[in-house]
Amino acid sequence: MVEASITRYYTLEDKEYYAPSYYPRNDYQNHKSAKTPIVIDNGSSHCRAGWSSEYEPALIFDNVVSKYRDRRLNQSVLAVGMDALADPAAKSNARSPFDNNIVCDFEKMEYILDYIFVVLGINTPTVNHPIVLTEHPCVPQYSRTRMTELLFEGYQVPSVAYGIDSLFSYHANGGSQDDGGIVIASSNSTTHIIPTLSGKGVLSKTKRIAYGGTQSSEYMLKLMQLKYPTFPTKMTNTQAAELVHQHAFVSPDYQATLKKLETKECFAEMDRIIQFPYTAPVVEEKSEEELERQAAKREENSRRLREAAAKSRLDKLVAREQQMEAFTNLKNAKGTIKKVEWMAQLKEAGFKDEADLDDTLKQLDKAIQRARNKELGIEEIEEKEAPITTLVDIPDEQLDEMEKKEKRKQKLMKANYDARQRAKKAKEEARLRDEEAARIEEQKRRDNPAEWIAEIKQKRQNVVERLKQRKRLASELADRRSRASQLRMKSIANLASDDPKSKRRRKGNDEDTFGQDDDDWAIYREISREDESDEEEEDMSELNQYESLLLQYDPAFLPEHSYENMSSPTNTLLHLLSRGVYPPYDPTDMEQSYQLHVNIERSRVPEVLFQPSIIGLDQAGLVETVNDIVKTFDGSQRENLMKNIFLTGGFSQLPGLSERIYSSLKSIYPVNTKIKVKRARDPVLDAWKGAAMFAQDETKTQYFVSKHEYEEYGSDYIKEHGLGNITQK
Repeated sequence: MVEASITRYYTLEDKEYYAPSYYPRNDYQNHKSAKTPIVIDNGSSHCRAGWSSEYEPALIFDNVVSKYRDRRLNQSVLAVGMDALADPAAKSNARSPFDNNIVCDFEKMEYILDYIFVVLGINTPTVNHPIVLTEHPCVPQYSRTRMTELLFEGYQVPSVAYGIDSLFSYHANGGSQDDGGIVIASSNSTTHIIPTLSGKGVLSKTKRIAYGGTQSSEYMLKLMQLKYPTFPTKMTNTQAAELVHQHAFVSPDYQATLKKLETKECFAEMDRIIQFPYTAPVVEEKSEEELERQAAKREENSRRLREAAAKSRLDKLVAREQQMEAFTNLKNAKGTIKKVEWMAQLKEAGFKDEADLDDTLKQLDKAIQRARNKELGIEEIEEKEAPITTLVDIPDEQLDEMEKKEKRKQKLMKANYDARQRAKKAKEEARLRDEEAARIEEQKRRDNPAEWIAEIKQKRQNVVERLKQRKRLASELADRRSRASQLRMKSIANLASDDPKSKRRRKGNDEDTFGQDDDDWAIYREISREDESDEEEEDMSELNQYESLLLQYDPAFLPEHSYENMSSPTNTLLHLLSRGVYPPYDPTDMEQSYQLHVNIERSRVPEVLFQPSIIGLDQAGLVETVNDIVKTFDGSQRENLMKNIFLTGGFSQLPGLSERIYSSLKSIYPVNTKIKVKRARDPVLDAWKGAAMFAQDETKTQYFVSKHEYEEYGSDYIKEHGLGNITQK
């Protein structure tokens, strides 16, 4: 079932850092004499650096710098990379030298280069090794100029070469041998689409989409904050990034994925529960002896209450019997004393006349009998006696004033009695009709069950449609801007006005200005409306009757199909998105209050690559951009480009990205078009490995800018090659 398929709980653990994360190496002599080039993949998120002769970079660290004051040592401390994230004080001051994907803070960049050279074990006053440095496409000349000056003037390096990280990754995967291709580099801050011909990037036709790992993490964080505005724990950017990396995927068809979420079975497959840590309240567990003692105490209290209630009833019965005896003696004393004295005693007892005394004696007798029957447990059926009508048929001429008054009283009592009898008879006739209708329905059900169930379903559907129509009308009337609401308010305001106007305005009359004054709307707001009309109550009663029959006789009609359950807020899609299907939502459960349900966000966040308008980005999607680039080439080149679509960069590791690009391109190109999409062997490290291959290739040394050339041509001078940026002429 659904519950069995969604037993997956996940946690978001903050990554732990330890300082120092790297120690200086002691093998520098092996590289000093050979002047091995140093390769630095300078990414906006992570920096990877090492000797070009090695298979992997010697150090990989977060590209941040922190300057803070250590209170224990009482001195200023400078930390780089993971060392800056290991200490809470340093982490709060950690800053990147990058703005988006451009190096802007060269003071921090110098600290990072110092850190790299120290860890590599370089112990000479200058760095006597060629440097290969990666950069993004179309880096501003000012940024590269400052970097060149820093390397040559600050470290006295012999030569420097720059290259685009994604093209280095393409080179590491054998792309330099291809006739053409398209490199899609989705990294931390941007996504670049670079066409290549003969292994060289065509930067004049390169496009950029301003969406990458950082933007996806920020978007995930915003979605979670909007979804859970009162979540008790604050989610960090790091946790949002982990949500993207661990749970996001690119759906083959985004609209189909949204459609599937409407069914609980498919929703449960996509929903993932993220459990945040919490401290459960301490519940005091009581021993069996304590529970028994409390139960006995409650029983004793209830016994005392019962005894007090019985004593109160007995006291009331005794008081009534005493009153009955006193009033009976007063009644019997009428024949033993003078009438004047007896009337005086009657007035003194609080009675108007003898008839008032008789009514009181009758009521007391009934009350005493009812109380005795209740004590004995006898159920009594109260029968209304027919009223006395001895004076009704006597003409008024034969009656005095007192008797005329009694006659009018008897007429009223007789009319009430007759009305009750007619209502009782009508009720009995209605009961008999209902029994007959139920008998006929039962006979129909037995004769043709399928047809009877279909008829009941149709009747139920008609009632549901009436309820929905009534709700729609109520919603329109509640909306101040709707036409139905405005017409109703206008009529009410006109009726309540001291000088109501006619519905038709004659020529020459003033223009209708209703609604310009808030007092017009105040009249409407003061009118109280009942929550449910009589018609709605009747419809609900009829609907409950039909649903009870379907629950009893239709196996396919389950309790969750009832109108009440279907219209419940807990069955809406919004509730499912925030609370999921499993476990059943309990607002009092503290564990659930610390849970996030990640479902639609898993595919919505990566979908921005294909539909940037989701976040308000005024750019074309990835597939459209690729198509626009391909159109700028001739026919033979297009074929080579489509046969070699290469994905690289950390954000390209999203599951399903290659398949989505392939299926989307396949749908817009002719059937016989050959399309091949492949991902880098290691999308994160291949840029460094490709730069290391470039540095080790002796034929590439001509693309290094030497110290002499720097001094002769200036810091703006670079040498163009197929894997790097170009200068604008």
